[in-house]
Amino acid sequence: AEMFAGEGQQSKMRYTPKNYCALQYSCLCQYLIKQNSTAINIQTLSTRPDEKEILILPFSVFKVTAIKRNYLDDPAASISIEIELEECEDPNDNKNELENSDTTRTSSFSSSADDIKDIEEYQKFKQRKHRLYVIIGVLVLAILLALTFTFIFTFVIKKNSTQNTTNMPMPLTESPLSDCPTIFSRFSWNARPYKNRSNVTLPFKHIDVLTPPSSPIINQQSCTREIKIFQDYHMDERGWDDIGYNFILCNDKEDQQQIYMGRGWTYIGAHCKGYNNESLGIGIAGNYTGIKSLNVFKSLIQCGIMQNYIMKNFTLIRYDPSSKAYEYYLQYLRNDTDLQYNNQASDQTVSCQ
Repeated sequence: AEMFAGEGQQSKMRYTPKNYCALQYSCLCQYLIKQNSTAINIQTLSTRPDEKEILILPFSVFKVTAIKRNYLDDPAASISIEIELEECEDPNDNKNELENSDTTRTSSFSSSADDIKDIEEYQKFKQRKHRLYVIIGVLVLAILLALTFTFIFTFVIKKNSTQNTTNMPMPLTESPLSDCPTIFSRFSWNARPYKNRSNVTLPFKHIDVLTPPSSPIINQQSCTREIKIFQDYHMDERGWDDIGYNFILCNDKEDQQQIYMGRGWTYIGAHCKGYNNESLGIGIAGNYTGIKSLNVFKSLIQCGIMQNYIMKNFTLIRYDPSSKAYEYYLQYLRNDTDLQYNNQASDQTVSCQ
């Protein structure tokens, strides 16, 4: 009664018309329960066989629904106070709630643990991803460096090596024979690298003398400049692989005659259509009628014959019917006994196509 009725109810309970002691009163509490598990029957726990007491568990919550007072003046009343109680909550629901709460907390803890694991896994994944990107970047960089070095070696170093080999200054004499003239290398006139070359079947059967138009040759500097112009014209305008001549003779106003290397002795030239693969092309820049010029021309022919580059019974080819150089050199060859021009008795003329 003290637990459920409160202090105000206790005051009323203690009131008795005859001032009886409160201990003389008895109290009956009637409980309305919703679940059998709410209360425990302790009949077997009592020492008195006829005693039936009910123990209310601490977690059960009840509310007071009615209080009945029976005064002692009423002879029929055996109970002083009757209190009706009703359970407020279902302990199973509380239990379920607790279980749910525990489950929620467990789930929360599990979820938190899973989140922590997920975060750790994500961090590890990011680290692995970062390492993978670093490895890929290093591999790509290595490949690019390898390609760069390959390109530099193939197209720069090797090409320069080829150019240097091609344009390397040659010895003063083309052949070891002392009676061969001095032939200046391609390097001396700053020749461009050739695109392609084809070997010729030696010895040459014909000789083609050409006198391309050129500016006045004052000195050797202007001579090499003209040779460079020849090459640029042949490669850029005509689309050839190199300068068309095998050799170039240059005569300046100082009466200096020099021989410059074009395609040389062993490669097919581009100077006489129909006869390129069997004729030696000699271009002449400047004056070609001087005695020194003729002597240089003769020395080149004699060197070629001795080295088996030119047949002894070679034929002079006419490149241009209107060219006076052909008639001039033909007359010179016929009158020269050293060359023993075998076709001097023949009046047959061989011309480029």
